[in-house]
Amino acid sequence: MTLQLVRKPPIGKKYESLRIVLEGNHTWDDKMCEFRQAIAFLRNNHNIGNAGLINVYAALVDPTGYPLTYFPDGTEIADHILTVKGPYQCAADDYRA
Repeated sequence: MTLQLVRKPPIGKKYESLRIVLEGNHTWDDKMCEFRQAIAFLRNNHNIGNAGLINVYAALVDPTGYPLTYFPDGTEIADHILTVKGPYQCAADDYRA
């Protein structure tokens, strides 16, 4: 697996964040392995070991690679957000100046 850090063009930069692309259709376990490799790359090659808010957008597919647009209960996938709360409270998250 090859990791490559590519510079964005000077126009179109909307955020002060890094976009991590995990190419191909694979299982969630495979995708998490790829993500861990990206984390290791940032830590080892650029001395970046922490992250703030992370948004993950996943194009969900069935086992044959066909795109999924609905959950089994019939509701649209795009109408939902899955939020994972951090296990530890951070004072900076609640600070009001």
